Amino acid sequence: MKTEEHNKGVCFQVPDATYGYLCRAVLTVPGVVFTKRRRFFWSGMDVGAEFSFRGHDFEIETDSWDGALWILAKDKQKHEVEMQELRDAVERFTIPGGPVMVFFRRILSETFT
Repeated sequence: MKTEEHNKGVCFQVPDATYGYLCRAVLTVPGVVFTKRRRFFWSGMDVGAEFSFRGHDFEIETDSWDGALWILAKDKQKHEVEMQELRDAVERFTIPGGPVMVFFRRILSETFT
């Protein structure tokens, strides 16, 4: 999955991922513990989660402008090593069916929400 870094060590964007896909990708990183996570939501524009990793808190938020998902350091400080590990995990993560299934799941979720 492609990511876009905008503020090194503070945040990065995952433009083509669904919320569930991104949460599953983050969970592959050893030491990640979700502290708040919405499992069900009515709109793809209304998602959010918080997790801790190596003593730092991070958030998953939706960009209200284009609907892309972001992973951000909650304290807005630089955590370059941790953010790089999270980016690597998201970029490596695949689910059965690969990117084509992710695309179709996203289309379906946007159609029916």
